[in-house]
Formats: sequence, structure tokens, C-alpha cells
Amino acid sequence: MTLHHLRRSALAALALAALASPAAAQSPEHPLLVFSLSGGSLTGGAIWRLDRQFARASSGDIDSLALSRRFRPGFTVGVGATLFRSPHFAYTLDISFLGLTTESRCASLGPVASPYALDSQHINQQACEDIQGRSIPTNAAAFQLGGTWRIVTQGLAQPYARLVAGAAIVGGSFIEASGRVFASDSPGPQTRARVFLADQNRREIMLLATLAAGVTLEAAPGYQLRFEARDVMARIPTVTGPGDYTRLDPFAQVGSRTVHLLALTVALDLVLERQRTRRY
Repeated sequence: MTLHHLRRSALAALALAALASPAAAQSPEHPLLVFSLSGGSLTGGAIWRLDRQFARASSGDIDSLALSRRFRPGFTVGVGATLFRSPHFAYTLDISFLGLTTESRCASLGPVASPYALDSQHINQQACEDIQGRSIPTNAAAFQLGGTWRIVTQGLAQPYARLVAGAAIVGGSFIEASGRVFASDSPGPQTRARVFLADQNRREIMLLATLAAGVTLEAAPGYQLRFEARDVMARIPTVTGPGDYTRLDPFAQVGSRTVHLLALTVALDLVLERQRTRRY
């Protein structure tokens, strides 16, 4: 074989290798864009506890109450998009609804024999018993951006980690503590609210971040299943001190703390790959 033929063979091999490289990079194990639909369970813990809040009775005497709020088990649903810029790293958009139902609690700190002050209408007692165990919706719509790191890029099971952060719009107050009471001697409507703690400046936006780890399983051509565990870290307002019971609206002393909401989710992914066009 002449030198000319060798040179032509080498150039042909290099051309084939150049054509083959993009094909390998765009293999099914390296999707470019993934759309997701997810859902799962969500759980949290205690939010705040106020050991002593005073409330005046109609007789002028003072009741002493313990108030608290905690999360109930809830749910989360969401949609998302993941754009892979390399086999391992991707940009991630997550839009989710957090079913953050909370539960309020109230208990009298008075003696067992007569836990409440003298009151012919039993206003404080009615309100406290109405608050106890009541479900309060504090749902949130969250918008988060971040990244996904895929540890393994090939095979049936592909583990990954994800970190996103953003903000959420909250639909209820984490602070307010009020109960419905029936007052037979009041004019107009007989049922009204008895407020023990009021929320002076209710926050409708909260910051949050989600750290997640999971595994992706190939379900069918173009589809994947993902099983994921999440730690949703949300910055929410909490009660730090009692309100002034001498006021009609006893505004609570309010601060902030980070709570951890743990979630287990399942997602269905639609995988879209870049289509290669042939040039002539």
C-alpha cells in the first residue's frame, strides 16, 4: 500500500470517528431534556409553642393558656424540567404544590378543679376547645431552580442528587390562634371569633430550599420512573412571645426559624433527545 493510500485511509478513519463522537454523546443514556410529573407524601414536626398566654374573662379575671402549632402529614405534587448540559450535570426547574396543613393546640394552665376563670358565657373555654386539634390550611406554591448531579449515567438504575432553592406563596397564617364561640348575650350574629394571638404582618412569601436524592429507573423507551427522598427546608414565621391580652387584637411576638419537611415522592419522566439531522 502506497503512502498516498495510507494517508487517505487515515483521513477516512478520522472522519468516521468525528461522525461517531456526537452519536455517542447523544446516546439514550444522556438525554438532553426531561419533563417530570411527581407526587408524594410530606411530613413535618412542631412549629412553635407558647407556654403562657393570658386571656381576660368577662368577669375581669385572667385565664392562662398554653398554645402551640405543628404540621400534620400532607402531600406534594409538582411538575419540573431538567436540562442536561453534560452526561452528569443538569439545570433543574421545579414547580410544586405543598399541602402544608397545620394543627393548632390549646390547653388551660389553671387548676384541675376549675381550669378557667369565672365566666357565665365560658368564652375562653369555648375558644380554647375549638382551637384544640383544629386543622388549618397553610398550603404553599413553590418555585425553585437549581441543579441535578447524576452519579451514574448508564444502566437500568441511575442514582442522583439534586439541590434547588427559591420561594413559595403561602396561603395561610402560621401565627394566628383564634376560636369560634357562641355568645348568647351579644347583639347580631351569635357566633364570633375569640382571638388569643393575632398575626400583625402576615408573611405571604417564604424562602425554601430542597435537598433530594433518588434513583432513576428506565420504564419504557422515552419514559423513566424516579423514586426520591427530599428534605424541604422552609423559612417560616413562628411565635417567640405572648401577645398583649389587654388589646382586642393581641399581636404575637414573631420571629423566624427553618423547619425541615421530609417527603417521599414518585415521578414519571418524559425524556426528549436531540434529533440529529444528516448532511449531504
